[in-house]
Amino acid sequence: MSDIKKNINDWILHVSEADTPIFSGTVIELAEVVNSENSSAADVAAVILRDAFLTSRLLKMANSFFYNPTHRKINTVTQAVMLIGFEQVRALSLSLMLIDSVESEHNRNKIIEEMAQSFHAAVQAQELARLKKIKSTEGVFVATLLSRLGNMIYWAFSDDEKALEKITLLLDSKSEYDAEYAVLGFHLHDLTKELSKSWQLGGLLDQFLSGENSNDPLIELMDIGHYLAEESKHGWDEEQAVIAIKSVAATLNLSQEKVQASVYANAEKAREITKACGSVLMSESIPLSIDSSASSTADDGADELNKALFQPCEPNTAVQLAVLQDITEAIATKPSLDVIIKMSLEGISRGVGMDRAMFAILSEDRRKLVCKYAFGDGSRALTQHFKIDISKADNLFNQLIRTEKGMHISATHDFNQGIINKKALELLGAPPYLIMPAVVRKKVIGLFLADRNASQRSIETEDFLAFQQFCQQANMGLTFLTMQD
Repeated sequence: MSDIKKNINDWILHVSEADTPIFSGTVIELAEVVNSENSSAADVAAVILRDAFLTSRLLKMANSFFYNPTHRKINTVTQAVMLIGFEQVRALSLSLMLIDSVESEHNRNKIIEEMAQSFHAAVQAQELARLKKIKSTEGVFVATLLSRLGNMIYWAFSDDEKALEKITLLLDSKSEYDAEYAVLGFHLHDLTKELSKSWQLGGLLDQFLSGENSNDPLIELMDIGHYLAEESKHGWDEEQAVIAIKSVAATLNLSQEKVQASVYANAEKAREITKACGSVLMSESIPLSIDSSASSTADDGADELNKALFQPCEPNTAVQLAVLQDITEAIATKPSLDVIIKMSLEGISRGVGMDRAMFAILSEDRRKLVCKYAFGDGSRALTQHFKIDISKADNLFNQLIRTEKGMHISATHDFNQGIINKKALELLGAPPYLIMPAVVRKKVIGLFLADRNASQRSIETEDFLAFQQFCQQANMGLTFLTMQD
């Protein structure tokens, strides 16, 4: 293996290991879910919901004018995925996780510059594709946004405080491409290519990075997006930006006035979407036209990038009502059963304010309880390992299934009134829990369970009532859908 290849592979390993945990599983898992033909929006949402920062930012973006010009309130991640699209959600999630995972304080300005340019280029490419009436523009946004991923990854996680300074000094005599190689020993473009392969980002991005199919209209628009973002860095009134607009108009065979109006509007859209990402500095790095700058109002909100630490969700009645309404509307569209279950779990997690919410299904012989879906703290361990024997009559879960009643299992639960076996306690921790049977057409098919063990917050009576409401809504929806089938 060449030294160059080894350096690149070392970097891929670095951002995939435990020292950068946000990347360790989520990127690969999102890729697997998005690439699977059998995945639903709820499956993608289940991965995203494990991260509170990612959840809140993605919902904010789904409610931005760029993605949601009708202003229909998007309350669940499942809805956000359906609105934005699988591929864009994956690309946006990767960018948002990168913002949340920045380790290199000394390169922060460079990272902001790279991400701002990537978002700007992506919006320009997508909107110009629409202007040219090209169908399926989602792919060009995704590919353009991720086409400098290696640059963003390197500057986010590099511990070499002098690398950027050395490259900058060489730019007087070398191109950026050659300067990178002279200082780093490899090209960041090649790091992007290997990351794309490793994380299965694929498709149009791989074509663009390989330099093949340069006559493809989408590849051409990706180049145009980057060209406009680069040439306008110092303002749209600068000579290089004016020349760029003329050149793009000629390339696309459109009038200069039409292209100019479009690229100015696109820059405003790029500003909006980056602001929704949570970085005011990134948003302000994207230049506006003079008219747009004069009419825009100053943002009095602080940059929330440093507020992205995990906080457990607090009970929120407005979110509860909104998600319950969303479930009702979803039922009318006759989705798959798992969509209703996962929307209910999301409502329990975000609306009722539970650290963890789980749906466990009964085995065919009704002797075992197996976790089917879980959101929140420790969800991956539950879906992988929660498979417990409930065949004994004194088992607590067995008793709840037979009575078909929900229960708030308190921290002082009397185990003489229902045994929780060792394996269940190892996976769940000690009570308190909220538990309610999933009843479909008068038959228990499993259990809903939620707790606040991670945050050690108390569970009140009103929490149990709200939890029951989501479970009852799910039960009614599941019954209705099975009757339709």
